[in-house]
Amino acid sequence: MELIKNGFHIHFIHAALHHITKNTYLSATIAIKLYSLNYFYWYGHLYSYLPKHNWIKQFIRFTDTGHVASFALCLPAVLPAFLPIAHNVHFIIMAGYWLGKLAFNLKDADRMAFDKDTNDIIEWHMDLCTYIHHTVPYMLIIMLLRENHTVCEYNYTLLYTYGWVYTWFICVYLPWRMYTGDTVYSILDVKQTPTKVMLGFVGFIHVLVWLSNVVGYSICISMP
Repeated sequence: MELIKNGFHIHFIHAALHHITKNTYLSATIAIKLYSLNYFYWYGHLYSYLPKHNWIKQFIRFTDTGHVASFALCLPAVLPAFLPIAHNVHFIIMAGYWLGKLAFNLKDADRMAFDKDTNDIIEWHMDLCTYIHHTVPYMLIIMLLRENHTVCEYNYTLLYTYGWVYTWFICVYLPWRMYTGDTVYSILDVKQTPTKVMLGFVGFIHVLVWLSNVVGYSICISMP
């Protein structure tokens, strides 16, 4: 049961999905979302964000918007036009996580919300799943770019990407934070983070959005 609660079975589900569908992108996208679903199913009760509805947290983080972008690309009618925006979103998720972790010592507020010594969470596997969440989806997007680079259109993608980030911040993050008091990211906690560092991180994210567009456009035009 401990292995199931920690999501080890999802690796086998992933392999089975890949075997059945013969679709690397679809099988991986489903499996990656299953990690979050499984985690909050078994461990959501450890938090106190909402009474009996803590599972909602898996749809609140900016990383979770990546799942929306990933599944949208499974629709043939959406794939060509939306691919550049999805690239930017996943670039921000990946680069924001790793640079934030290394440069800003960013910590996941969820990991500090409960006493890990009182439950059966396997830390190294939780870390592995976190790394998968913030790395593999971008690799899948690069795969799609290679397959669909002839339809890349970056004229308005930067504007749309900023719109994606601000929509998440205004419509998802702020209501959640005001209602629950959960900062989601430790660096946005005014009690723990100096104002200059917080503003620096916000500025860093804005630059990262621009950089995501530059990288995506460069990848498209560099492909034969």
